Amino acid sequence: MKHTVFEAAAYLSEHKEDFVYATIIRTEGSTSRNQGSMVIDTKGRITGTVGGGELEAYVLSQSLNLISNDESHRHIHFTVQMDDEVSVGVVYLFLLRCTTDVERKAFIDFRRWESYELDHVFGLQLQPSVALLGLCEGGATIGDVHPTFLSHAQEALNKKSTTLVETGSWTCHLSLPVNYHNLLLIGGGHVNQAIAELAHFVGIPTQVVETREDFATEDLFTFSKKREVAPTLAEALNNIETNEYTACIIASHAFGPETTKLLLERNIAYLGVLGSRHKAKKLLASLTLDQNDLKRLHCPIGLDIGTETPQEIALSVLSEVMKVFNNRSGQSLKHKANKMIVVRGGGDLATGVILRLFRAGYYVLVLETEQPTVIRRTVSIAQAMYSNTITIEGVKASRCNDLKDAYAKMDAGIIPVLADPEGEQIKRVKPVCVVDAIMAKKNIGTTITDAPLLIALGPGFVAKQDCDLVIETMRGHSLARILNEGSAMPNTGTPGIIGGYGKERVLHSPAEGVFYSDHQIGDLVKQGEVIAKVGEVDVIATIDGKLRGLLNNGLEVPEHFKIADIDPRGEHADHTTVSEKAMAIGGAVLEAVDGFLSRA
Repeated sequence: MKHTVFEAAAYLSEHKEDFVYATIIRTEGSTSRNQGSMVIDTKGRITGTVGGGELEAYVLSQSLNLISNDESHRHIHFTVQMDDEVSVGVVYLFLLRCTTDVERKAFIDFRRWESYELDHVFGLQLQPSVALLGLCEGGATIGDVHPTFLSHAQEALNKKSTTLVETGSWTCHLSLPVNYHNLLLIGGGHVNQAIAELAHFVGIPTQVVETREDFATEDLFTFSKKREVAPTLAEALNNIETNEYTACIIASHAFGPETTKLLLERNIAYLGVLGSRHKAKKLLASLTLDQNDLKRLHCPIGLDIGTETPQEIALSVLSEVMKVFNNRSGQSLKHKANKMIVVRGGGDLATGVILRLFRAGYYVLVLETEQPTVIRRTVSIAQAMYSNTITIEGVKASRCNDLKDAYAKMDAGIIPVLADPEGEQIKRVKPVCVVDAIMAKKNIGTTITDAPLLIALGPGFVAKQDCDLVIETMRGHSLARILNEGSAMPNTGTPGIIGGYGKERVLHSPAEGVFYSDHQIGDLVKQGEVIAKVGEVDVIATIDGKLRGLLNNGLEVPEHFKIADIDPRGEHADHTTVSEKAMAIGGAVLEAVDGFLSRA
């Protein structure tokens, strides 16, 4: 069994040997790990990891150099590069050379907390001075703690989150060394014995409950935090604590529906019941469950990897548990890479494309400008750049700070929207497909080499020249056709006819200036009514109807810029769902992507 970082640090501290503690402080972009730490002794022996490969070799070299130069600490960073030497991410680390009695005592105390599996925060204070600080559940502390640290450390304990706190005068990296996720094993049979062994190997604490003493011995569950035996399961569970980070696994035929019901009454993250599909059907028929219960209950349990032995079943079950703990898809990373699509633009037509791809199971990253000029804001994912989040037809999109944030949103089932008007992140993402849905009526920077499949919407692109396929966006007989050569029809500048109105439906700015309106999308307006201002000039409604589109307030616009859209159908107009045109175009893109991947 490998030693933990704190075990190594405590051992070296007890023997008064110098060592370097190296930890990841923060990352940018795509990196192999976002968290990790190592202990390096004077002979170059390593315990722990910060990601392996060239990064780990670099940290080892820097640590030995730190020891030889008699420095107390060092800030370093490592740039992650692709084969073509394009930077895809940066890892920022801090190296602390541990030589003082204060530092040694701190690591010995941290190891004691870890060995007792006590929830605690490890604080590495970087300024105004370097120091080791700790806060444990129950209030015990390590180091010269102060109110600022205690406040942030308690918040980290409550939220179960690693964080870098930077207040200007104080900087501290707060991490949670003990895995706050935990397992409760119901039954002490062969499968749960194997699960307990594997859970210990990956660092997840376990508890076991049984009604039979011979199935909950220390020999069978050597590393379990607690073994509780009682005449009935209900009595045993009374002495077991669970929380929203607990996964419960019933792997015994002796415990059935009543046990399931008891556990679902608790605030747990996951409940798995070992059994066949037939058993699952009977179990569901015997219980009255709400949507939250159904989401947490898994029967049969585990991922479909082909299992027979207890050890194989344990791997399958624990993989599914970690999938739930970490809010991941559980699918092959190779398969996931083949389903990554970048859509440039998040307007109303682009949103039809995005929704159809997302609902078909693709991972979609949306690239936008800082201030998109969309007017159909209620059905445009680009609006997330202003409101941070937007939900359209039940699908949530969220503005992201960087690729790391974007990937986390994808895994949480949220469409990420990133400010990147130049498409600089495309090389880092390496999507299987890029869709240019900017609708600029000309190509403003997309190239056919951006991805294995490049699809462009509307005029301004030539298939086989600057993209692989063009999707027709002009209303009529050819709408949404997939063109593998040539271009889409040129833009006429005249909106489609609705209720007998065409160009009258769309309002343009009467002058240059800052746009402002006290109206909302969905308001009914009358012809001649003032619905907005550009600078000091009034914007007048040209027809009666419902405001289906309206520019965001505060944007500087030139004269003749599109700022509003009135639907003459009035109350019957739908401003909350994506248009049939956008959905048709989205269907064409989906057809093109599916066809490409089926032939790949």
